[in-house]
Amino acid sequence: MLLDYEEFKERVMNEFIDYLPERYSDCVLELHQVPKLNEVLTGIAIKPKEPCKAFIAPTFYMERLYAQYEESGSFEQTMSEQAVYLEESIKYIPKNILSLDFSKVRKKIVFQIVNTADNIEMLIKCPHRNFEDLSVVYRAITGISNSGVSGFLITNDIAEVEGLTEEELYNCAYENTRRLFPFKSERIEVIMRRLMRKWGADEEEIKEAFPGYTKTPLRERIYVVSNKHDFFGANALLYSDVIAEVAAKIGTDCYILPSSVHDLIILSTETYYKENRLANIVKTTNNESVRPQERLSDSVYMYSINSGEISRASLEEDVS
Repeated sequence: MLLDYEEFKERVMNEFIDYLPERYSDCVLELHQVPKLNEVLTGIAIKPKEPCKAFIAPTFYMERLYAQYEESGSFEQTMSEQAVYLEESIKYIPKNILSLDFSKVRKKIVFQIVNTADNIEMLIKCPHRNFEDLSVVYRAITGISNSGVSGFLITNDIAEVEGLTEEELYNCAYENTRRLFPFKSERIEVIMRRLMRKWGADEEEIKEAFPGYTKTPLRERIYVVSNKHDFFGANALLYSDVIAEVAAKIGTDCYILPSSVHDLIILSTETYYKENRLANIVKTTNNESVRPQERLSDSVYMYSINSGEISRASLEEDVS
């Protein structure tokens, strides 16, 4: 019989240290609430019984650990696997993380757009600015590789110690984000064709799936905007010139649909407004197809060719 969440949490706090190597024998576990993107998790931190500035270990999360336990059905297996994962994770913590040189870190501060309403607790703890129903926060990137992107949130404490104002963070991030994560735009058919090849489809099947691909009128074409690493590509909302390039290809004002924190969908206001229930599409996609931690907003945004501005669109939701 599975332990319930509270029973599981109690056993973890009492027993997890026993699954770790001997050097952790003088350590204890501490719980603290950790605001993450669109959620608040219960962080488990390993701390020495006696203060030691040189000690560092990754934080892991009780909710995710419990989900692993529910899947495996074995407390012992879950603890053993987490202990191995913890040891592997330590290898990837920069050795100089306790003495970071912020003169270099400034060149790696980037934007992260988050949903304001879903991240109130996180926003209290970090410098930010508002953008429609979203907020702009700042992260320092410590690594970019084929396995992913690593970094940390710039909190109020970090900004204060380093003497960084929100305006300075914004200016650093504006330059660094597009340099470290160059934006890209592709027609949605190009992406689908690439995925079909990846899934094993032959060229004939691909041609049949997209008849008349090259003859699609400009105003009917749909583009996906992301970046080179497919990571937080929705930051393009902060760069009107990136959206302007796509709008110029389409030839009209454009709607911007945030399909996740990683990419945006761009389409003509003249072609798709009356034919598609855009607000419903975004909301349904978020609820059914996007992981909670990767959702950005249920809103639709608009780019105006005349003003060059991006704003939240006022669309009446079609409930018929």
